[in-house]
Amino acid sequence: MTAGLLCVSLLAASSGGSDISNRFERVKKVADGVCTVTAVQLLSKADPEGKDPLAMWRAEAKESVVVTGAFVRIDFTLVPEKGSDIRCRADLPLPEKWDGRLWGQGNSGRAGSLPSLKSYIAADTAAVTTDLGTTAAGGKKKFLDKSIPWPAGVLRDFHWRATHLMTVYGKRFVEAFYGRPCSHAYFNGGSTGGRQGMSEAIRFPEDYDGILSLLPDNNAAVSEIALWHLGRQAHDENGNLLFTDAEMRVVADAAVEYCAKTDPAPYAGFVVADGRFSEKDIDGFLALAAKKCPSLSEGDKLVRLKSLYMPLVHNGKCYFNGFAPGTYHGVNMRWKSLLSLPHCLAEKGFTQDRWNEVGLDGVDFYLKEFSPEFNAASADLSAFRKRGGKIIMTAGWEDQTIPPAPIVDYYERVCEKEGGIENTSRYFRLFCMPGCAHGGGKGRGVTACPCGIKGRGYLVDWCERDKAPEAFSMWWEAKRLSVPVPPYPGLAVKGADGKWQVRSTKRGGVARISDACTTTKVTGLK
Repeated sequence: MTAGLLCVSLLAASSGGSDISNRFERVKKVADGVCTVTAVQLLSKADPEGKDPLAMWRAEAKESVVVTGAFVRIDFTLVPEKGSDIRCRADLPLPEKWDGRLWGQGNSGRAGSLPSLKSYIAADTAAVTTDLGTTAAGGKKKFLDKSIPWPAGVLRDFHWRATHLMTVYGKRFVEAFYGRPCSHAYFNGGSTGGRQGMSEAIRFPEDYDGILSLLPDNNAAVSEIALWHLGRQAHDENGNLLFTDAEMRVVADAAVEYCAKTDPAPYAGFVVADGRFSEKDIDGFLALAAKKCPSLSEGDKLVRLKSLYMPLVHNGKCYFNGFAPGTYHGVNMRWKSLLSLPHCLAEKGFTQDRWNEVGLDGVDFYLKEFSPEFNAASADLSAFRKRGGKIIMTAGWEDQTIPPAPIVDYYERVCEKEGGIENTSRYFRLFCMPGCAHGGGKGRGVTACPCGIKGRGYLVDWCERDKAPEAFSMWWEAKRLSVPVPPYPGLAVKGADGKWQVRSTKRGGVARISDACTTTKVTGLK
């Protein structure tokens, strides 16, 4: 395949026009039967600030970054099979500035757009990203329609193939442009991007040396079931919403108040320090919520609410191990579904106007036929570990979209596979962040996608300097307080002297999700 429309714009003569032209010619030769280079440009400044397309970023504290000087942008399209249309972008610092690294940047939600790579260029590092091929599912607006079945090829691209291929060709562009391969390759992503990163570690362990997986949707089928379950409990059989936003706020705040007498400083009365509650505690904080808001005692509202925090079990299988108390469901209760499940069941005729008819039989069909390629929940990370790979993962104790309990369950599975948390923590660490939600929330991790210069620094230090992260910074805006988050199962508390100390919380403490929900296909990929 030819290089397609190639736009070469030499805007910075001081960079050496002839040298840049030669590098551009080498870039053009990367094009092949899968890859089409659509544009190569030498830009003088970064894209202007616009509306952030990735809602997940709102869960992170933003960092101010400034791009100075010129950089190179390569836009390319990947077509691994008929019907695929994977748009990708690589931004590369000029040779004299490049730090030798390549970062893969994850996407969010159903993707369909290209995340900004501005902060990477500001840090003099190369980066590549993708729209995950979902623009091909119907265009910028239509891809959000949950009633549209996605073609099998588009699903493959979204689930795992686009991320892998953008990495393969991103490395080729780096070597062609700089005349040498990258010294290290890293991946940074949250939500869908967190799943992308874990998929790479599981399916293509040679692609990256280190991965930041933030609030990850790697237990993807379980996240789908959680939002379906929330929608089912929040609506009656006719599809009418049973709860108000104010009622859901009372429920979330009641969990914080219930724990205020036992949670340590500075968590008590502000956030829940640890979102793993016993059934007795769930009954206790719901009773407090009903006392504060009597309408919650009407009908079967309390029964429905309790089911959100308890394991969802059917025929002896745990489909979901419950939301964390303290989580606010005011927005998500209207969604009724998340990403992959509705596109799957649309093929069975379950459009959104029939969504109330979806039962556990439909969920079982999804688990059998679709979710293994969507999941990135295999506990076997041995290939990634053996090559020296490192993983930093976060979970938000108030995450309303990607519940933390499945993340804790996944990490515990890996620990069991690796022979204990001591072995696992040598290459994989989880940080559970009190107050952190999936957009908004009281606590924000200083790790933002795509900014996240501080979070990326944790990973680089671990991979290149053998300096493992002992704390993950988060910020509580309302308290103007920076809180250190130690690796799971630690919790940072303030002593009488005002200094931070780390205490160990319980291990596990969440129901084990059925293997049927976590099955991950890692063979036969093409």
